[in-house]
Amino acid sequence: MIDYFFHPNGVAVIGATDSNLKGGFHIVRNALAGYTGKIYPVNPKYSEILGLACYPDIDSIPENFDMAVYFIPAKFLPETIRACARKGVKGIIIQSAGFSEVGTEGKKLQDESVALARVLGIRLWGPNCMGYLDGHTRNVFSFMYTDRWTTLMEPGPVSMIVQSGMLSAGFLIMILERGGMGVSKVCSIGNKCDVHETELLEYM
Repeated sequence: MIDYFFHPNGVAVIGATDSNLKGGFHIVRNALAGYTGKIYPVNPKYSEILGLACYPDIDSIPENFDMAVYFIPAKFLPETIRACARKGVKGIIIQSAGFSEVGTEGKKLQDESVALARVLGIRLWGPNCMGYLDGHTRNVFSFMYTDRWTTLMEPGPVSMIVQSGMLSAGFLIMILERGGMGVSKVCSIGNKCDVHETELLEYM
């Protein structure tokens, strides 16, 4: 069961930033607009982001939490998985690129990360994706730079699972602007190293 991705009890944003020119800012901003649980920005450069306490690393977060959104360079993923395991994390949405889509070394890193996560009991979503949007809970864990979803999105029965991050965002905005169809979930799964479309279809 992968319900903890869609109803997480606490979320860390690894690579959060206060610069609105960067994806790490928009992940936090989008989460704040809909998610009602605790959000833990992680970046040693800041003490606060968008009114939230920002932590220098995962280990310094005072509570355990279910999910992490990863938006830092690919090479740090294995150590991040280990740190997340110490906090009881159940799933990581990896929105960074630099894995199997870039060649042999990236695929090696991706495969090693999946193997490590399986040993530690953590599921991986992505990498190289834009996360997801839920029309019913209004949980949005994505670096989408637009906030039009906050006013246009209506809950409904239709979901999309898209490999491409850019296409998922394009499809979503087109649907929202045209109206007439409520959205259940829009999932961008990228390289689908672990969580994949058949598992999501079964969950839905």
